Amino acid sequence: MRKNVQRWMVAIALIVGISGATLPPIAAAQTSGGLLTAEQMKKLNLSVEQKQAVLRLTLRTNDRILKILDRDQQRIFRKAIKQGKSTGEAMNMVALRPDQKTQLSKVMQDTRVEMLTILTPEQVKQLQGSR
Repeated sequence: MRKNVQRWMVAIALIVGISGATLPPIAAAQTSGGLLTAEQMKKLNLSVEQKQAVLRLTLRTNDRILKILDRDQQRIFRKAIKQGKSTGEAMNMVALRPDQKTQLSKVMQDTRVEMLTILTPEQVKQLQGSR
C-alpha cells in the first residue's frame, strides 16, 4: 500500500511538472542516466504522447532500480526522490556494491535505448547539443 502511494505521489508530481507547473525534476534522472529532467523536457517541446511515454519510462526505470537495491538503499533512494532529487542524484547517494553497479548499468543502458524511441531525431540532436 505504501509503495503504491509513493508511486502515485511521484506520478502526480511528474504530471504536474509535465503540464508546465514549476517543480523540481522529481524522479527524472540526468541525461547521463538516460532520462530527462523537467527542464530538458520543456526545452525539447515534447508532445503530450512523448511526455506520457517519458513518465512511464521513468516509473519503470525507478521500479527496476528499487528491485536491485536492498531495504536500506531503497530507503535512501526514496527519501532523495521525495526531496526532489533526480534519479541520478538519488543513485549517487546510495552506496552500491559492484554487482549492483553492473545491474544498474544495464538498466540505464536499456533506458537510454528506449528513450531514443520516444524522441524524434531532431530532439536527440538538440539534447546531445545541450550536454
